Amino acid sequence: VCLSTFIIEGPKNAFVLLNSDATFNCTVSQPWHVIIWLMNGAPVLTIIPKGPIVTDPQYGQRNYTTQDRFTSELVITAVTLKNNATVQCNLQTDGHQQARLFVQVAGMVFFESKILSVVINHSTDVVCKAESWNPAPTISWTINQTAVDAKMYTNTFHPASERLYNAFSTLNLTLPANADVQCLATIKALPQPRTAELFITVKPPNQDKTWLIVAIVVPIIGVILLIILIIIIVCCIKRSKHTESSYQNELRKISRKKSLEATGNGLNKSGLENFGVSAESKNDLQVSPSRC
Repeated sequence: VCLSTFIIEGPKNAFVLLNSDATFNCTVSQPWHVIIWLMNGAPVLTIIPKGPIVTDPQYGQRNYTTQDRFTSELVITAVTLKNNATVQCNLQTDGHQQARLFVQVAGMVFFESKILSVVINHSTDVVCKAESWNPAPTISWTINQTAVDAKMYTNTFHPASERLYNAFSTLNLTLPANADVQCLATIKALPQPRTAELFITVKPPNQDKTWLIVAIVVPIIGVILLIILIIIIVCCIKRSKHTESSYQNELRKISRKKSLEATGNGLNKSGLENFGVSAESKNDLQVSPSRC
């Protein structure tokens, strides 16, 4: 009797974190002759009763045998985003069964700004950021370990690069008492969500001194600026008066000098002797005695 080999249980979809190992099982009936594993239709590993035929070191296998069945476990080491593919277990005698490999990236989660205290029953927005994920993560919140209603927060998503995403979640928070606030980001490949945590202290309204600080500081700054302005104006006035006084003194010196020069010239002109008159002329000027 010729017994045909068939697939008892084929591979299942797998969600795996980047750089982790992915495994797929394919269980076939006994006896079997050859099992071929394919990624997106391309053979990556061939199994025969003597053992596996390895052509790529990233792909290996483990096997489990019972009397009536054989299980081949495909192991893909250190998966990358390029390994997102259809994985197929193929028997040459009975078709094939396939599954999908989803390689995912778990990034960071943190608060945009750490709020340590809020005013009691006062509405405050808390922003949580999930950075460099693939796919974009699901974000949720808890307060004191209790899930927050999705209506209390909004999530937005933005591409960070060709294959990575950033997510922002804004929680509108109103606290009557101190609280432990958690932001949770998750994808299917993560066994547990990644979290960011804040312990927020609630204080009564009269402890919020911000308005008082502003009311004190602003007038002080105004007075200081006014004093500086007055000093600048006084310095400018003094400098202007000094310049004007120097100019007037210079004018007085010039005027006094010209006056002295004019006086000296007058004295010189009045004391000069007229040496241009000859002796004969002088005699002519004398009155001759009359002749009788």
